Amino acid sequence: MKTIVLLLLLCLFFSFGTYAKEKELWDYPVKPGMEEWNALRTENERIASLQVPEEVLANLSLGDAVRLFITFPSFGHFTAWDTPQEGFAVMLSRYNIIRHLVSRNDAGGRLIAAYKDASLSGFRTLPYSNEFWPLKLFYIELLLSQKEILRTMTPVEKLELITEARSKYFEKIGNENFASLPELLFSFRIMASILYVEEYPELMSSPNRETIVEFINSGWLSDKGLPMAEIGRMIDNYVNSKN
Repeated sequence: MKTIVLLLLLCLFFSFGTYAKEKELWDYPVKPGMEEWNALRTENERIASLQVPEEVLANLSLGDAVRLFITFPSFGHFTAWDTPQEGFAVMLSRYNIIRHLVSRNDAGGRLIAAYKDASLSGFRTLPYSNEFWPLKLFYIELLLSQKEILRTMTPVEKLELITEARSKYFEKIGNENFASLPELLFSFRIMASILYVEEYPELMSSPNRETIVEFINSGWLSDKGLPMAEIGRMIDNYVNSKN
């Protein structure tokens, strides 16, 4: 009898463990390229298929929230709009996983860790697909340039992020596949946005402040151009002042 009871308890333990693991590893059931996706006829149907169920969303750990953001099937959707920020705003309005992550105040450290794991050719150790790289890198950089995300970060996290973004910026310059201006702007915007949320005095008093803020708000260049050398000096001075 004791043996039977013990076996029942073990079965319950492993069944619960399996259930917890399945719950933790919820994934998008329909993705571009699948037959079910191709059967969707309208944009509203496709948008609905990419929503995380509310009961899953309400209990997401930080790690799972970041995982579902990184593995979001339509992560490149932002490129369909005139500027990166306009595209991100549309995605924010349509997809609850993005709203969920932006609304959290504890995501900074985990997002920075994922960003640091991302090389110019893909993730080094994280078990995520590198398909359509480097578009996914730009998608992550786009999130990390959002003021709502940056304002939740500690001073140490913002320094860590601006240092990593600067490193990636120079890596891109040295890589012929990334050296064009559009690819550079995603890293550059992270750094400029940190200066902005920190109300860095050099930026606040710059005669080019309006042009720089316009770039920060859109993620793209206006017809006024962008004083990149001036911003670069600000970034260097900011980092040096923190070290």
